[in-house]
Amino acid sequence: MIILRKMAGSVRGAFRFTGTGLTLKQKWQLALPGPILSVGGVLIHNVFIKYYTDMIGLSPTYVGWVYIIYNIWNALNDPMIGVWIDKMRNRPNRGKYVYLMRVTVPFMIVSSFLMMLSSTDWSQWLIFLLYTVELFIYDTAATAYSVAYQSYTLIAAPTKEERVDVNIIQNYISQAMSFLITLIPTLLLVGDGRREIIIPIFTAVIAAETIFFVLALRGLPDDAHMHETLQHQPLNRREMWKEAWHIIKSRPFLTYVIYSIVTLGPIGFYFTPYLYYMDDVLNVDGLTATVVDVSTHVTALIFLPVIGYIVKTFGTKKSVYLGTGFAVLGYGGIFLADNIWAAAFSYVLIVFTVNYFRTATSQVGALLIDENERVTGVRKTGLFNGLFSIFIIAFSSLQTVVFMGVIGAFGYNGLAETQSDSAVLGIRVATGLIPLVTVFIGLIPMALYPFDKHKEEEISAFSNYARRGGPKA
Repeated sequence: MIILRKMAGSVRGAFRFTGTGLTLKQKWQLALPGPILSVGGVLIHNVFIKYYTDMIGLSPTYVGWVYIIYNIWNALNDPMIGVWIDKMRNRPNRGKYVYLMRVTVPFMIVSSFLMMLSSTDWSQWLIFLLYTVELFIYDTAATAYSVAYQSYTLIAAPTKEERVDVNIIQNYISQAMSFLITLIPTLLLVGDGRREIIIPIFTAVIAAETIFFVLALRGLPDDAHMHETLQHQPLNRREMWKEAWHIIKSRPFLTYVIYSIVTLGPIGFYFTPYLYYMDDVLNVDGLTATVVDVSTHVTALIFLPVIGYIVKTFGTKKSVYLGTGFAVLGYGGIFLADNIWAAAFSYVLIVFTVNYFRTATSQVGALLIDENERVTGVRKTGLFNGLFSIFIIAFSSLQTVVFMGVIGAFGYNGLAETQSDSAVLGIRVATGLIPLVTVFIGLIPMALYPFDKHKEEEISAFSNYARRGGPKA
């Protein structure tokens, strides 16, 4: 009985985000600039895919090629941007990381606005070309924003516990924003969509996104004191490549990167398959799809603080093992579901699984950076983020390519009123079975991941000491 009361008290503490270091207000302030980037991500990498196949009439093959080119560009530009940000000096009159985030926002806003203006009267090649160029501009700006924000967050929240709390808050905000964004495609792209209504609504969303960017970055501290504890990367090009190779071949880096590519990327791509599933497998209307989407997200998000408590208690590796059962029930269920109730229950488990694995691994990249700083004495956030981009972000759209390739191979036709039995099976396979397989494959690199809970706490204690001083653990 005493043990149960202690566990209940710990869970209640998780919901209050209790702990030392940053206050709850500071955690919220630190969390705000990240989730707004997810709005553009949902719009660009999820909503626009179905918009281009069903509204604009671009074939799934062309959409797949757009994202292949996008992945190649990611592999080239992300490391360069990361190292450039590492070498960039903090200017007392304007700061560094927050300044970079403010500069990149207009490029993201304008390019995302232009993407929705493609016309059905244009040729497939012209639509493909413009879509690719606009995505190129958006991605470059978004990468610079993301790297700057990640670097800033790791300084402002140096401990594992603080980062988990910030990540949970980010998840809540991201999911709330994504919910508002996904109301549009579920209402307007499932069933009979009308482009003349969609474009004004998309415009309003982008305008709201702009306002939130301004508010989230306003008053965010980026003073010289935050940079005083950092030793900048004093490497020439040859030394940089040598250090990069040393990082790449290390076991912590390899296991984290492989797990992210194999599992986190595929399961994170779940909303676009949901649109195709509801529209072409269950043949429901937009209102029904919206109600299911809203109710399942709300149900799953209630338990986010509990996920944080599990991660803090058991560490990354054991937490991932515990989450596998939810993945089996969710993805297996969505493959077999034959009615809206079974699909809704499975979708709850899928959304929970995605947030669970994301939270469980949210601090791993930061731990790798902190551990390297502990060993070498130099912090290389930009170099690490650049390498993460090569091996993770560059492959982040792989599941998009796989999904579009699978449904295309099974005969999906975006302009057809009713899909063939083969196309329906293809959507089921791409939505349920493929992500489930990736979850099981991901258990292999996770088993080889070398940091247990004790090691993670040791690294976290070092990071806290390096940023704030005080007693060493």
